[in-house]
Amino acid sequence: MSDELSFVEAVIARKATADQVDDWVDRWHTADNVDTELHTFLGLDEAEMESWLTERMTLEEIIGRRAHD
Repeated sequence: MSDELSFVEAVIARKATADQVDDWVDRWHTADNVDTELHTFLGLDEAEMESWLTERMTLEEIIGRRAHD
């Protein structure tokens, strides 16, 4: 496993902000690890990704729940 933080981990660690998600998606598109699914690259589980994509939850809400777990 990589030592690099996922997007969610970086936001929780205050090394990134939720509005930078597009930059992370761009990184995923150009990354060498083509076998990694986007939700995994971002640090989301499948249910969180679905909630975000269907606009049931914002990234801020998802990350906020993670930060309090």
